[in-house]
Amino acid sequence: MDLKEFRIAHSTVMEQYQFIERELEGIYAALSGKHFYFGLKDVETFSISKVIRVIQEQEKINHIRVISDAEYEDLKSICQRRNFWTHNCYTEMVFERKTGGPKKEKDIKQLFDDIRTAEQMRELLFDRKIKLFHNVESKQTL
Repeated sequence: MDLKEFRIAHSTVMEQYQFIERELEGIYAALSGKHFYFGLKDVETFSISKVIRVIQEQEKINHIRVISDAEYEDLKSICQRRNFWTHNCYTEMVFERKTGGPKKEKDIKQLFDDIRTAEQMRELLFDRKIKLFHNVESKQTL
């Protein structure tokens, strides 16, 4: 993997993390009981960890479970990996002098594993958000 390929893969994992954050914000907005826009405004400046905490609070308030304990643990791991790729990868990884890409095969494997994990979480959270919207919509039409 050369530097260009690394940067594309790095951008891909960051994209997935941004979508995860967006889906979590949407879940909060749906749970908040507010107009969707105002629910999003509530959390627009929050860190991803804080959005997760306020979702957990809303689950308790509304007596509904959207995300399981195991999924919250997965989200915690994803947040840690996100922090690495956001803040530390260029300073903590070793790069090849010739290609500019990561020197260690385990770093390349980890990047692709993180992309796959983030894509799966993104899809799961999107599905949960859509189900919440349908539940809210059906309650409003009754």
